[in-house]
Amino acid sequence: MKQLLKHREAVTVLGVVLLFALVALVHPSFVSGGNLARIANSTVILALLAAGSAIVIITRNIDVSVGSTLALSGIVGGLLLRDGVPIVVAVLAVLALGAVLGAINGLGVTYGHVPSIVMTLGTLAAYRGISFMITGGYSVENIPSEYRQLGRLELLGLPVLVWGALLVLAGVALAMGRTRIGRHVYATGDNHGGAHLIGVRTNAVVIFAYAASGLLAAAAALVFLAQIGSISNQAGQGIEMRAIAAAVIGGVALTGGVGTIAGAVVGALFITTATSSLSFLGIPGFWADTVIGAILLVALFADARVRAALDRRRLTDRYRARHTVAPQLAESEAR
Repeated sequence: MKQLLKHREAVTVLGVVLLFALVALVHPSFVSGGNLARIANSTVILALLAAGSAIVIITRNIDVSVGSTLALSGIVGGLLLRDGVPIVVAVLAVLALGAVLGAINGLGVTYGHVPSIVMTLGTLAAYRGISFMITGGYSVENIPSEYRQLGRLELLGLPVLVWGALLVLAGVALAMGRTRIGRHVYATGDNHGGAHLIGVRTNAVVIFAYAASGLLAAAAALVFLAQIGSISNQAGQGIEMRAIAAAVIGGVALTGGVGTIAGAVVGALFITTATSSLSFLGIPGFWADTVIGAILLVALFADARVRAALDRRRLTDRYRARHTVAPQLAESEAR
């Protein structure tokens, strides 16, 4: 069970492979090159959001505002591009806005002492409302063709956006696994009080986690603009729950301190594959949320069972060690 807990990403990968195999048995075209490229392209946005959600969850917090952050930052980016702002400047502005929107959540949770679910529910509504006020309920269209062309370019059979997202996600995974700030994120989620006592600036770490989540949500908004060519204040509505589900399915523990970016990305791929397979199997699309919810419940149940078994084993080992050492000490003292 320890190995299962350590390598839950591998279990999720196995689930993706089995899902592809099962659907391919019914419809071989499901594993065709064109469909695999479409699935990869569809996974990009969810993978970016899931990675951001994973960072926050690892700190033992939650972020349900990523869909609204995507909409607001995307609308601002769409307006900048439509009004002729250079692409590089618009992209940097969108990313900065996403980081600021995320940091606002972090400030509310840390210095405002607002529970993370309450804080991010508030900003979910607030950011969505601001998006509506900016657009007046209308979509932002007429995105320059130079930018929309990014969504059509391909390299080695996959959209360029997929390769770009993979590079970004690889960088985030490397930062989480190899840098000091990444270690501090894990330490904060594993034992907030203990991390603070050894000198970790836990408030700054939580703010960083939320800012990273907002930054990745803004990156997802940029991908959305390139793929769709327009954006409305309804963009990303409800996707925050899929992002959290992807992270949890990929092995990120809601109790904090456990999980990887790679696992969250594989979880996003699993969800996208599951929803894409519904059309091949002739199942109505409105079943998608039901399927995702069922998968999430199974993942949570399995995680809880594994953790409970590990806790029982640790207690048993501790009990045995105590009752083995005590008689040995008594015998040595008698001698």
